[in-house]
Amino acid sequence: MPKTRSLTEINDRLIEGSTVLETTLSEMLARRSPLKVLEVGFGHGRALMELAWKFRDAPISFYGINKKPARAMREREDLLETARLYHIVPDHEPATITLPNVSFYDATRLHFEDSSLDVIYSAVSLRFFEDKATFLEEVARVLRPGGTALLDFSELPWDHPHTLTRDHTLLTPALSHFVLMYGNELIPVSSYLKLFEDHAFEWRFLRKDRFTLSARKLKPGRLDLKLAFNAALSRPMRELSHQHQEILGKEKGGFRSVYDIHPDVYRALCERGLLSREQVCAVTKD
Repeated sequence: MPKTRSLTEINDRLIEGSTVLETTLSEMLARRSPLKVLEVGFGHGRALMELAWKFRDAPISFYGINKKPARAMREREDLLETARLYHIVPDHEPATITLPNVSFYDATRLHFEDSSLDVIYSAVSLRFFEDKATFLEEVARVLRPGGTALLDFSELPWDHPHTLTRDHTLLTPALSHFVLMYGNELIPVSSYLKLFEDHAFEWRFLRKDRFTLSARKLKPGRLDLKLAFNAALSRPMRELSHQHQEILGKEKGGFRSVYDIHPDVYRALCERGLLSREQVCAVTKD
């Protein structure tokens, strides 16, 4: 069940077979403390409680955000039941753990001050966000310099070359949850983000089969991706499943967020050699 994923399962979604979250926290603790760590879409808090228990003696404050309360997760104290149910904390030691702070709101806009968090991670919920670009800008805003975000945006093969749209509905056979367009041209997210590194942010894509992003903030500053949300083309993935069953094979969850690129940014991408007009022209001739 998505709401009860373990720490091992969360790590595996970010980098298959890894302990990336524990490693990230340990390496950061060696450089500075105290730390503030946020999980976006913590569900019932299983992975969050596992991390809190593993690092119970470290100067780390843990936070979790869900969009809405659920029957099994309405307040901070409900995390104790999660810990009991999954045998995270020994029965005789519940008082030795400081419970994470939890909130319930739409995390597209984060209720944290600028440069206030050290680590942000999400491995389940982001594919359901309608405005993923605004969320990424918010992550960049609240990270401290030297901070890291580990974010899984898509469970499907997602990347595509700089090419033309497939049709007016599907757009791309890659079926990304995060689609960038300039007219009828598809712009790879991986190429687009390189334009916005500028010595302030560093991006790494952690898997080829998933849109899993490592975002590291190198110095103070905010991120403005200069993207316009396209409400007409953005839609739930299940609507695409019904119209393109031969490609999807079965219904897929989440929301496809489509953005239009500003002409000035498109020109900058071409000038930096991040896009190839010749490649698109070759597709047009075919």
